[in-house]
Amino acid sequence: MSRLRIIDSPITWVIAGLAIGFGLGVNSVSVWLVAIGLGAFIAYLAFHGPAKRETEGKLFMAGPAFILSWVVGFAVRGILL
Repeated sequence: MSRLRIIDSPITWVIAGLAIGFGLGVNSVSVWLVAIGLGAFIAYLAFHGPAKRETEGKLFMAGPAFILSWVVGFAVRGILL
């Protein structure tokens, strides 16, 4: 599997968001990492070029999935710890 296909996958972004949310909870480091991740997502969209009809949903789903998985991660952390 190529690196671009791994980065294109929303599952990769979800795992990163969950790891940040569950590992760090809600603190300034966590927020900075999410902000950097969203900046990286925007940069990746610019690098990726125009979306193709077949893959645009999967491509654009990664950013919101990253944020939502971060929220789920820190919510689960709050419940379990």
